[in-house]
Parts: sequence; C-alpha cells; structure tokens
Amino acid sequence: MNIKTAVKYLIITFAITYVCWWGVAILVAYTDLVYGDILPTVIYIIGNFGPAIAALFSIGKKDYPRRLKEFLFSYKKHGIWFFLLFVALITLTVGLSSMEWNPQMTALNFFISLLGSIFVYGGEEELGWRGILQPALSKKITFPLAALACGVIWALWHLPLWFIEGHPNQSMPFWVQATLGIFLCFWLGMIYERSGCIPLCMLFHGYVNVLLSSFVLKLNWILIFGMVLTTAAAVILWLFDKQEKVAKNQATDN
Repeated sequence: MNIKTAVKYLIITFAITYVCWWGVAILVAYTDLVYGDILPTVIYIIGNFGPAIAALFSIGKKDYPRRLKEFLFSYKKHGIWFFLLFVALITLTVGLSSMEWNPQMTALNFFISLLGSIFVYGGEEELGWRGILQPALSKKITFPLAALACGVIWALWHLPLWFIEGHPNQSMPFWVQATLGIFLCFWLGMIYERSGCIPLCMLFHGYVNVLLSSFVLKLNWILIFGMVLTTAAAVILWLFDKQEKVAKNQATDN
C-alpha cells in the first residue's frame, strides 16, 4: 500500500460515513424520527461500513480475486501470540480497574454483542484502518507516528456521532473517546505488524468494544497505568523489531 492508495481510501471512507452520519444527525434533529428508529439505524450502519467499503475499492483492480484473498486472509507465523498478549493486557487493565461486572451482560449477551461488534459495529473497520491506512503510513513514518496518525484520523471520523441526539457516544466527552482511540490504534497497529492478519484485528477491535461494555468503567490510576503500559508494550515490540532488522542488515552487509 502507498500514500496515494491511503488518500483514495480516506476520501471514500469519509465521504460515505460523513454523508450517512451527518444525514442521521439532521434527520433526528429536524424530523420526528429518533436515533434507534429503522431509517436512521439503516443509514447509520451504512456509514459504519465506510472504512470496509473504501478498503475493498482501494486494494487494486489487477488480479482482484487473488489480491482480495491475500488481503483478507494473510497471516504471519506466531502472530496469534501477540494478539493474545494484548487481549490479556487490556482484559486485566479493564477488569482490575473496575472490579464490577455489568449485570446486564450475560454470557449469551456477551457472545451476541461480540459477533455484532466484530462484523457490524467496529471490527469491520479494520479492513481499512489496519488493512490500508496503517501499512501505507508505516512505509513513510515510524510505527509510533503511524499509530498516532491513525488514531487522530479515526477520532475525526467518529466526530459526527456527538451530533446525533441519543447516540451512546454522547455519554462521554469527545476527547476521552479520541484518547481511547489513539491507544487502541497502537495496540491494533502492533497486532497487525506482528500478525499481518486483518481478522485478528477485527476480533480484537470487537472484543475491546464489548469488554468496555461488560465492566462498569471507572477512571482511576489502574486504568490509566494499564493503558499506558499496554501502549508501551506495543512501542517496545516495535523497537525490538527495528533492532532485529538493523542487525540483519548489518549481517548481510558483512
């Protein structure tokens, strides 16, 4: 992936999502419809698929079936372990900082919510953010800067939600969501760097979304420390990768 592809992806993504989500905001504000009615919900979901739709238009036309297969099902050896590492870190962080399970989140609700979050309300975005944008940026700038850029863009992509009356995102300040998004982009970015697997990123994104609903969130030092530690783990893994590449290049030169 290159910058030209990333720009094309971003234009399509924002065009689809912003038309839909700002459209929902206007419908809810100026008609008798409310968020949750059938028409606003359908339009909202279409907007939610902006990154996925844009990704499918950005992987190239030449030999499309092969490219699509590689895009969706690539996997680097041992990638699963890095996925499990970040699952463990974020689960401990949220669980220990809260210590209070949401009583409405039964085992069945958790499973249903996870499926929905993977394929409709979050995970499907990873086809674009990690499948297109992250690789393109990583070729031009370092991993921490690429993850930070992805997080800022991702936050701006979500901005219309704070103008849709009744949307759940309005329960928290935009800056909190943006900060969480930036952290998440570091974790997802390293999972993708180490696994090259979009489905794992989809699963992790969906899992984090449901995890945050499964516990009663409490802003305390454990939550902050855990998120910073998890992000530091991503940066440290990138530094190890960088050192390994330098060592291999030096060995090749010799």
